[in-house]
Amino acid sequence: MIKMIRRWWMCALLPIAACNTQDITIDQTGAEWALPLIQGQIKPSELILKVATEAQLLIQADGTLIIRYTGDVLQKTKKEIFTPLPGSFPIPMIDTNNQITLPVVNNVIIKKATLTNGNYFFNYAHNRQEAIRLELFVPEMKLNTNILRHLIDVPYLGTPVVGNTSKFSFNDIIMIPVNNKISLNYKARTLSGEAFKMSSVFFIFDQIDFSYIEGFFGQNTYDLKKDSLEIDLYDGFVQGGIYIDDPRIILSVTSSFGFPTKAVINTFDLQTKDNNIIPFKSKLLDEGLFFNYPKINEIGQSKTTTFVFNKDNSNVRDVFNAQAKRVIYDIDALSNPLLIADSTHFVTEDGKFTIAVTVDLPLRGRITQYPATQIFEADASKLSSLESGFLLLETTNGMPITANAQFYLYNGSGALIDSIFVTPQVIFKAAPTDANGVATVAAFNTLKIPVPGPKINAWSATRQIRVETVFNTPADKNIIQISNKDILTLRMGFVGKFKS
Repeated sequence: MIKMIRRWWMCALLPIAACNTQDITIDQTGAEWALPLIQGQIKPSELILKVATEAQLLIQADGTLIIRYTGDVLQKTKKEIFTPLPGSFPIPMIDTNNQITLPVVNNVIIKKATLTNGNYFFNYAHNRQEAIRLELFVPEMKLNTNILRHLIDVPYLGTPVVGNTSKFSFNDIIMIPVNNKISLNYKARTLSGEAFKMSSVFFIFDQIDFSYIEGFFGQNTYDLKKDSLEIDLYDGFVQGGIYIDDPRIILSVTSSFGFPTKAVINTFDLQTKDNNIIPFKSKLLDEGLFFNYPKINEIGQSKTTTFVFNKDNSNVRDVFNAQAKRVIYDIDALSNPLLIADSTHFVTEDGKFTIAVTVDLPLRGRITQYPATQIFEADASKLSSLESGFLLLETTNGMPITANAQFYLYNGSGALIDSIFVTPQVIFKAAPTDANGVATVAAFNTLKIPVPGPKINAWSATRQIRVETVFNTPADKNIIQISNKDILTLRMGFVGKFKS
């Protein structure tokens, strides 16, 4: 009989597919046999993913686990912040030299810019009864290192002479204003070289857009929209059923805009399962969240600033352990928050802000009454050949938590046959821990459960076993660390005598 039981345990340690009842050698002398019913293992990651279905589970190199919730990325691009300037009306060139003051848009004074995505042309009129040559030029604009200049030959077709030039593209024109001003100039001459003044000249454009702006950026608030992040971890627990020792909210801001920025926190709240709203507080928020940014010699680069709100600098532990279900945030960006006068910064065509909010819940803490269910397929038909016996249940627990369980037996139609225990029993003993709550060695437990003869025949119809388990942190432990290396194993078989 001892050899036969050892043979069963050796079999039970192998994968299920490699072992079945036909592998068991019957001890004909003792007229006894062992029938393996179920065996398997459970990793903590499998338990967590059943309750935190909206989360990503991170397994660290040392096996420790982090439940991560990631919100949608909030983004603001250059095209959203610096929209093209529409051409509203023709600009008159009253004299041959006209000073135009550029409009201040979004509190930006342009010192240098590259234009794009637009077209311009000139409208003209004169009363000379001869062909003329019209020279149009803008000293503060350059194309291919040359001053922007157009020479137009205007034929005489009758008085008055009225016309438009062709349309010209703004693409790649460099504009370098002087004191935020540019000049719109013209020279009109007859073919003999006589200068004269036109009746009218107008500068007309459909829109002006910039692929690059360099200049002074004043204070402007950029709306990054309101959003929320759903947390489903606490849905599977009763109030206080899970306690996370060091939850973290991580705010990451990436900017390729070349000007200083500060976060404007309009809303930063946590909503609990019972719909209470708890304001999020942190000394980091009180100090101000200033974003890193590329300097003028770092054009094309992006800079990321990360703010980590933890139990040491915020009330995050209190609000999360009040069973938070949603993080609600409305964050804007304020340019040049310290209002540095006469500063020079920049924006590029592909510039943008991105803000990402992440919640990390490291599995360090304690749990109470955490339910978990595992279903095993099991063919117990050979039990009908036995007249008496016992169930042998063996568990190994690498986690520092205990577990009570009940085993329910179902037939091939899914109907409940019986339960193994009258009331749930402790099947997993907690693994001992060090001072930090980390398991040091797995805990082993064996249960020998007598089965009355009258039950054996009914149990032989079992085709599925449902194990309902409830996990708890031991009463003598305050904080424990869960690791994915801390595996639970379960083996159960029947040892009995043949009917005489």
